[in-house]
Amino acid sequence: MDSSFADIPIVDGHIHFDHLKWMPDIVHIMETVPLARINLVSTPNVHTVNQNPALIQFKTAYPDRVYISGGLDYVQVMADRDRMSALLAGQVQTLRAIGFDGLKLIEGKPTARKRFGVPLDAPEYEGMWSTLEELGFPVVFHLGDPEEFWDPVRVPDWARQNGWFYGDGTFPTKEALYAEGDHVLERHPSLKIVFAHFYFLSADLGRAGRFLDAHPSVCFDLTPGSEMYNNLTRTHKATRRFFIRYQDRLIYGTDTSIWAIRQGGIERPLSYAQVVRAFLETDQVFAPPAVISHWLQPELDGWHGIALPREVLTKIYHANFERLYGAVPAPLDRDAATAEVERIAGEIDAQAAANADPDVDGIIWVRKGRQ
Repeated sequence: MDSSFADIPIVDGHIHFDHLKWMPDIVHIMETVPLARINLVSTPNVHTVNQNPALIQFKTAYPDRVYISGGLDYVQVMADRDRMSALLAGQVQTLRAIGFDGLKLIEGKPTARKRFGVPLDAPEYEGMWSTLEELGFPVVFHLGDPEEFWDPVRVPDWARQNGWFYGDGTFPTKEALYAEGDHVLERHPSLKIVFAHFYFLSADLGRAGRFLDAHPSVCFDLTPGSEMYNNLTRTHKATRRFFIRYQDRLIYGTDTSIWAIRQGGIERPLSYAQVVRAFLETDQVFAPPAVISHWLQPELDGWHGIALPREVLTKIYHANFERLYGAVPAPLDRDAATAEVERIAGEIDAQAAANADPDVDGIIWVRKGRQ
């Protein structure tokens, strides 16, 4: 990593992790960036229920450096759909008791929202939202996607290939998803939510500011997407003003994932960190690293950094995250953690014994990757 970057502790608030065999790669990233601490996030998965057991084991190995944000268990929900609200509330309580630091939701991504078919503001989720608000349990929430993914002309070929073209009439619109999120926040104004990827509002800083003003407990993370730094570069001066004005509401993250490592080796997730740091710390126009060079839109010469003051960087790099999650990760309850891992293993074994295809039953699974 560039040695000219500021010497400020960094917490990466958004790293996907699914199997212990990849732990050395994530540790290498932690040491190279470098990262003081990380927040590992889990999502539902048809084969493993979720990645919660892997997160527990990683935190067991690095208890002082690893926060974990658990994913929900829809195998349990589908077995008793009528009790979904109570079951999800109970899952949140269990995660907190085990020593998880927060929750990860990808249920607002259009593919996930379509697959499960339950609106985010529906009664089925009410127990979860109420419990999250009552406990002050923070959430990393993927809601929406880039607006061009609904546009048959503007959608990138790689997004279409991943099944991320949403303009065929079978997916909720972006505005419909935002409306569901708005309804949740109206009912639960104290929810601690970190909306991933700048809430996909990088093309409309005015709307982004109004949203943050209306919801004081909400933050955005800066995990890079293909559209985000193009949009922020086009409004370079306004972007810098926005970041300074909302310096208490922005959280560093990269959306590093095992998928990224498989696709581009360790250099791909390191390139995400390089982009975010160069954007925040320099006043230069810089080309994206080669492995993600196709993200740069052709009318731009490069992405233009906004050279934030050190005190602003300190908030974005770790202080804002720590305000929501605590200065140190929560301790694990080993007995409760072991019981949860064994419970999930039992669900997986039961599905295998029944030759069940959980995907047919509608359990959420979203391929987590970007080209």
